[in-house]
Amino acid sequence: MIDFRQLIDVGLHFGHQKSRWCPKMEPYIWGHRGGVHLIDISKTAHALQKTATFLETVVARGETVLWVGTKKPAKEFIHQAGIATGMPYVDYRWVGGTITNFQQVKKAVTKLLYYDDILAKANRENSQHTKKEIARIQKLADRLRRSIGGLKALQMPIGAVIIIDVRKEETALLEATVSQIPVVGLVDTNSDPSLIDYVIPGNDDSAKGIAFVIEYLQEAVKKGLAKRAEMSKKAKDAKEEHAKAAKVEAAAKVAPVILTDINIDLSEEETEEDEASKVHKPALKKPSKKLS
Repeated sequence: MIDFRQLIDVGLHFGHQKSRWCPKMEPYIWGHRGGVHLIDISKTAHALQKTATFLETVVARGETVLWVGTKKPAKEFIHQAGIATGMPYVDYRWVGGTITNFQQVKKAVTKLLYYDDILAKANRENSQHTKKEIARIQKLADRLRRSIGGLKALQMPIGAVIIIDVRKEETALLEATVSQIPVVGLVDTNSDPSLIDYVIPGNDDSAKGIAFVIEYLQEAVKKGLAKRAEMSKKAKDAKEEHAKAAKVEAAAKVAPVILTDINIDLSEEETEEDEASKVHKPALKKPSKKLS
């Protein structure tokens, strides 16, 4: 159970000015003070718990979670969450087509890996590239790394997309919606929640609030990874047990056949010995009758 005081301490209950609100966020608004809307933190806590359960299930069944947050207060926490969970993330700029045109993005990732390989070999004495070429490749690699460095771990299918500030990340939201991928979003009072599958009402400008939400969801993803590893281990053990049982069953089927062959061979040998003894056995002479 989430303590409401924690949500208040990190400032998740603060919304935007009344004049900038989105009417579709009315169910999540508790009231207003000083011309600023206040978010109902009980609904924020409930949404966090519901979303955490969903993410844990998604990750446990082997699907990928994509973290998206390019605004300044969120990018560092998004980067840390991606590294900690081993999931793909976007913290610099959303590349158009990341979801809907994944093959092109994959080519760019392959190019980045190629550049990294060249740079790793640059310090060797037998490097085929000049210093000028290495400097140019380093610039290209840095540029690609900023844009798609977090997408190296991106694999299909994507089970969920986590977005911080759905208004700023509108392109990512639209791509996920078109691809029918569930979207988890931290939604402020000035944003439209209609395209979000799991709405987390809260202040999307507070660094502390963003950190709290990301860390909470990050723990859910880690639990899902632990469950996935456990399920994988159980499946592997069951497969090994099945293989052992199959070997024992196969050996049990082969054993009677071998014994039968041995019995047949023995009986044939006995028959041959009997025939040989009959052939070589000397004929008994009948005793001759003595004449009286």
